Formats: sequence, structure tokens, C-alpha cells
Amino acid sequence: MKRRSFLMASAVVASTLAMPLAVQAATPKDQLVIATNMSSMRGLDPNELNQLESAEIVANLYERLIVLSADDITKPQPGIAESWTVSDDGKTFTFKIRSGVTFHSGNALTAKDVEWSLRRLVKLGLAPSVDLRQWGITDKNVDELIKATDDATVVLQTPEVWNPNLILFSLASFSTSILDSQLLAKNEKTGDMGREFLQTNDAGSGPYSLRTWRVNDLLIAEAFKDYWQGAPKMRRVILRHMPESSGQRLQLEAGDVDVATRLSSTDLAAIEAGGKADIQKTPGFGFYYLALNQKDEILSKPKVREAFRYLIDYDGLANTVMKYYGIKQQTIIPGGLPGASTENPYKLDIDKAKQLLAEAGYPDGFSKVYYATPVTPEYEVAQSLQANAAKAGIKLDLQGGDHIGKFRNREFEIFSARTGERLPDPHAVLASYATNPNNADDAKLSGLIAWRSAWEVPKDIQDMVTAAAHETDQQKRADLYAKINKAYMDASPALITSFQRTDAKAVRKEVKGYVGHSTWLTRWDTVSKGE
Repeated sequence: MKRRSFLMASAVVASTLAMPLAVQAATPKDQLVIATNMSSMRGLDPNELNQLESAEIVANLYERLIVLSADDITKPQPGIAESWTVSDDGKTFTFKIRSGVTFHSGNALTAKDVEWSLRRLVKLGLAPSVDLRQWGITDKNVDELIKATDDATVVLQTPEVWNPNLILFSLASFSTSILDSQLLAKNEKTGDMGREFLQTNDAGSGPYSLRTWRVNDLLIAEAFKDYWQGAPKMRRVILRHMPESSGQRLQLEAGDVDVATRLSSTDLAAIEAGGKADIQKTPGFGFYYLALNQKDEILSKPKVREAFRYLIDYDGLANTVMKYYGIKQQTIIPGGLPGASTENPYKLDIDKAKQLLAEAGYPDGFSKVYYATPVTPEYEVAQSLQANAAKAGIKLDLQGGDHIGKFRNREFEIFSARTGERLPDPHAVLASYATNPNNADDAKLSGLIAWRSAWEVPKDIQDMVTAAAHETDQQKRADLYAKINKAYMDASPALITSFQRTDAKAVRKEVKGYVGHSTWLTRWDTVSKGE
């Protein structure tokens, strides 16, 4: 009888999802339906993924030692670690692991699972491993630096002293999710530590368990009734692959989906005007930026770099294409973080740009190839810059397409895109934008945007970035970051920031508790539905 009931329930779900849109009713009160673009999702292994949509799913399948609340991401709070201490020398972190937590498999979560999970992240060495590797933890020393001393205690050591929040923030990242080591041991293939298994399965203890995932089609997650904080109100969360913005908008307005993501500015404006949904704009820790290659004789001149700052229509863009996608910001530390500034001294000024170009020795301008990402809003921003530059005598050959490889290899003249850091600390952005320890081509520090741009960052700025990361006094750190903000601006940097990134989503008004998270860890167990 139970098997028959299960099959009947599965048939109902399948028929509902396949039902023509014209006759489909509003989503059930106990289910959350999210329209998303799955095109770039490549599995759900927390130690492997590095993408916003996948991170949100992992945030709900797994738990982490530390929690960062969406309404105050700067204060680490207990998660799987119910408490922790930091040694007097600042290099040893001792975590007490919460009892009574079980994985979806039924296995108990212990300190050994934490030890195994964090070691796995470092040993796999994939992109997310930077969350621990940047603090000096490597595949060679991780077994000594991360240890479970008993079933309820994990000790993590760092070779150097860092500000403790940097370590705690890293332990709140999706990459440091706690995995079911026993389950993965049973599903390991040729020493892969469960990588193949986690492409289509989960090994977590989060509020939801993975039931179904069909690539570029559908994902279904079921509420975990034994979740340590209590079963979620939404008994099922369904993600549907809808790559077209217009399709998401239509289904949101019809009530067929509750949340729409990756929408165009036009569709966001229409949804907002329609009154059936709210538009969430979640600030991120990245920027829309313009990179000027400093290997170029012309672009390396400080006054030319300064001229470009006067060719960006900050206010015009803020009121149009960037209305939903960014917050005007010309300084380098994201708003809301220590040392941030609200100062925006630049504005569109063609005459000022011409004056600076003439002083640099280019009164008649010049021509350059400009690579830009051909998506909203990046391409519209690039087109605006191209038009303004032409008025100042600069001819930009704007080429859309996937040119990130050329940028990483320093094979470009001008390039623009956006970044998306996850660590809620100024160091995350500064490490990429304001450090470049070796500017040689063969250094291949492609993870640093400053290196990609061949910008020899002034030594005083780099020294302050390093000092701030090691500083344990929070007020002294804030003071250092304020100094870095000013010094970066005064240096006429090769990386020009214009807008702090925001991620926009449309959420139907009856959905309560779906809150965008700046580190991509939006939770579903806080969601309920009202009238």
C-alpha cells in the first residue's frame, strides 16, 4: 500500500509539472516553486561548485559550522558549531559540535565528519578550496591543521595569525559544508572521495534533501522531517529551468512560480509595476568594473586612466539599466563593510576627459579594442561608455562575446565585466583588486584581477591590505580600510569601479521569508505563504 501511495504521489507531481500553463493553478501553499537558469549548473558538490544558483541549493541541503544571518552577515553565529574559542595567539580555533544532528541518511553528524569534510575541500583543490587555502592550509599540512580530537570537538589551526573573522566567515561558506563521510565512503569510486556520487545526490544534514535533479530541466527537494531545527513549512521546493526572462515573468505573473531570477531590467520593471511581486535587490561583494591593460603604452598613463572615470554616465545608468543590478559606487570597499565610503566624486564630464587626454599627450584621442560581456546589464553599460568615449575622441571597437580567457591571459586592451566575491569582508575584494605580488607574465596569478590588468599596485596599498588581513583589532582594521579606500582612489587605478553588484529577484507578495543572501546562501526553511 505504501509503495502504491508513493507512486501515486509521484504521478501527481509529474503531471502537475507537465500541465499546460494555461490551466495550471497557483502553486500549492506548502510548496515553493522557483524559476531559474540551470545552464551553468555542473553538479551539486559543495567542494566543486562556484556558481550562485547551485550555491543556493547547497545552502539548503547542507549545514556549516558557522551561520551568517542575512540581516547581519558581519556577525558569525552558531551553526553546527554550537560554540567556539580562539587561542590567545590567534592561531587555534576550537569548535564544539552540536549533538543530535543527523544526516539525511540517518547517520549521526560528528566531529569526524567535520574533519573529513574540511580536509576534502583542501585536498580536492578545486576553485572553492581558496576559502581555506588562502589562510595557509594546504593538502600537505591539512591533516595536521584540522583535527577532530573527539566526537564533539574539532580543532583548526592556521600557520599565521589572521583576523579571526576571516576564518569564521570562511567556515560559513557553502564550500565548507559538512558532508556525510560514511555515506560518501560507501559511494567512493577510484578514490574520488564521492565526487561522482555528489553530481546527482546529496550527503547533507540541511533542512531539505535532494529528491530529483534532471540537468537543465528540474530539481525537487523535500523537507527533512528530522532536521535539527524542526521540519520546514514548505514540504517541497521545486526549481524549474527557465532560461528566458520573458517566460519567467509570464509564469510569475500567472502564479505558476513563486520566485523568478535572472530577469531583464525590462521584465523587472514590468513586474514591479504589476504589483503582484516584490523586487529584491541583494547587495553583493563584487563590482562592475572597467579594466585597462597596463601593458599598453597609452592606457598605462595615469591621466588616461583618470579620463575614463569621466566617461562613465553614473547617474544616467543608475536610473536606467542599472536600476536593479547595481548601486553607484566608485570606491573599492563594498558598502556595509568596514572602511566603506559613500563618496562618489566622479560624474560624466566629457570636457574634463578631453582635458586629461590632452595633458597626457593625446588631444586627438586614440583607438582601442574593447571586450565586453554580451549580457544585460554589462553590454548596455559598455555601449554607453563607447558613445561617451567617442565624444572625447576615443574610438572603441566594442566586441561582445566570451573573452574572459583573453582577460585572464592579459591579451586585451580594454575589458569590462563584474565580479562576485562571497567573503563578507573587505579583504575578499582587495586581495583581487589591490594586490599583485608579481606582475610578470609567467607569474600567472590569474585569480587576481590586478594581475590580469598588469597593474603594479602601489606598494603602500599592498602593504596596508596585508596588514589589515592580519590585524586582530576591529577598529584598527576599519581605519586601515578607510586609508586603503582613499589611496586606491588617488592612485588612478587600472581597475575602475562604477557600481556595486546587486542580484535581483522577483518574489510574489504571498511568499514570506524568502530573503536574498549576499554570500549566495538564501534559505528555504524560513519561507511561508500567506494570502
